[in-house]
Amino acid sequence: MKYSDLIHFEPIESIVQLRESNHKEYAFQLLDTYVISERMAESIDEIIIEQLQYEHHADNKGILVVGNYGTGKSHLMSVIATIAEQEGVSGRITNERVAAKGKEIEGKFQVIRTEIGASIMSLRDILCGYIEDHLAEIGVVYKFPPANQVRNNKDSFIEMMAAFHEVYPDQGLLLVVDELLDYLRARKEQEIILDLSFLREVGEICRTTRFRFIAGVQEMLFDNPKFQFVAGQLRRVRERFEQVQIVREDIAYVVSQRLLKKDDRQKALIREHLQKFSTLYEKLNERLEEYVSLFPIHPAYLFTFEKVMVAEKRVILKTISYEMKKLLNQEVPTEQPGLISFDSYWPYIENDPSLKSNPDIREVMAKSKIIQDRIQNAFTRPVYKPMALRIVRALSVHRLTTGDINAKLGVTSEELRDNLFLYVALPEEDATFLRTTIETVLKEILKTVSWQFISFNEANGQYYLDLGKVEAIDDLIEQKAGGLTPEQLDRYYFEALTLVTDSAKNTYVTNYRIWQHELPWWECKVTRQGYLFFGAPNDRCTAQPPRDFYIYMLQPFDPPKFKNEERADEVFFKLKHKDEKFLRALSLYAGAKELSATAASGHQAFIRRTRRGQSKAADQVAAGKSFRRL
Repeated sequence: MKYSDLIHFEPIESIVQLRESNHKEYAFQLLDTYVISERMAESIDEIIIEQLQYEHHADNKGILVVGNYGTGKSHLMSVIATIAEQEGVSGRITNERVAAKGKEIEGKFQVIRTEIGASIMSLRDILCGYIEDHLAEIGVVYKFPPANQVRNNKDSFIEMMAAFHEVYPDQGLLLVVDELLDYLRARKEQEIILDLSFLREVGEICRTTRFRFIAGVQEMLFDNPKFQFVAGQLRRVRERFEQVQIVREDIAYVVSQRLLKKDDRQKALIREHLQKFSTLYEKLNERLEEYVSLFPIHPAYLFTFEKVMVAEKRVILKTISYEMKKLLNQEVPTEQPGLISFDSYWPYIENDPSLKSNPDIREVMAKSKIIQDRIQNAFTRPVYKPMALRIVRALSVHRLTTGDINAKLGVTSEELRDNLFLYVALPEEDATFLRTTIETVLKEILKTVSWQFISFNEANGQYYLDLGKVEAIDDLIEQKAGGLTPEQLDRYYFEALTLVTDSAKNTYVTNYRIWQHELPWWECKVTRQGYLFFGAPNDRCTAQPPRDFYIYMLQPFDPPKFKNEERADEVFFKLKHKDEKFLRALSLYAGAKELSATAASGHQAFIRRTRRGQSKAADQVAAGKSFRRL
């Protein structure tokens, strides 16, 4: 069975241009193809149409439609503009609620559709110029006075609307503007203050006249940190504008109802297919209908795409269309889920040369390519190579969602499993087993790249691209710790004991771990002299002259053979219980010491200062103190 057998695919490969909806045929096509979620239907009814209508009294405001490139922002504004301009078109809307509400504004406006390009003109001059041009086309004569002769722009708009109503007494005037935020970003501080003041006046004039204003912006204008220097002006603008935001749920609805529409038979087949994998992925059962409606797109694709900082390339509907065209004639795999997730977006980023002008993205690309090349050429577990490459691409995409490419934020093995639907043949179809396998693959990736460019945060279990991790000291310590012999562990165990027992730096006998030791005899107010050995009694003969007692701290990992003669002056201490925390602390301490001994001179001081080498050594000391109390 092919993917094309399960989906009624309708591609979206072009971006809606607002000004093109001036042509009636194209405008009607946009009406017919616009898919409206229940959340968006509510926003259109209660915000957009309510603010546009003028039949009953309301505190009318300007409207900002917020949505990233390719999310349907221009499509929505084109639909609203067509309804406001043309009589009898509301019935073409697929959502009955919006179709009914749309009659309140249907055909009641003359509409001006425009976009703001790369201009150095003021916002006032741009918008007033567009209004003058359109008024001239529809037989209305009016010229806005020059900006340096205007005390209040609202008076000019009232005069303009009076001239408009002389020709169109029963209609309103709707100005629809796209790409407003791009224009504002390019403005200087003093210029943007004047632009925002004019925008506030435009919002205010909507309350007292039949002039209406809709603008499309790519992100939330009022909460945008890039405009904090004009926060006061933005607050005043916000009072006169309503925002309608296109969110992930709206996009998901468009994907499921237009791009990937399915009938009941197709949904049943997909449901049967996905249920075979419900034991591998958490929440698949409880969110099964969501996965069915979006199949073969994973919901995590939309969630992650929304956060990618490559804003100019967030044409999500267009990208999904391209992905689906590649899949349609392929067979749906029976042995794995066969879903597309956000890792598949990485090739689009890699193949876009324009993105390389961004130094952050260029750096992520470079490090990701190094890791992928190493996996292609040096990965020692071929059966896991496809999974390893998917993981690296997913980490690369995620790196562009954190705002700061050096942030220590990533994804856990569980999130990789559930958000990518990673799959490999397992002896047991179990979610925990699959997660453990993914962790094995992650460790193999780290080993393949010599612990460079990828880090693991022990505090939260997250893996992430670490772009500055060229000298992977922590991981080299970990690698060294994993290859230590029992004899080496004994040696560093004794080294730690030397610290906690306050043993002298110099031993009593050269090249032997023997110290003179003194114990108080409180009843007689004297001390007793003896010896402290780190090792077995085989070395007792080297301690001369004889003393009152002999204390032996035995090797815990590689104890030598010796005969316990049960002498009255001998005491043996043996570490009986070695828990995981103690073993890890000791091995990391030993690994740091070993690495320091063999590293280049330029790195030795850094290794000695490294956080892990210090903190784990401290843990080892604590373990030694606990031992002494025995």
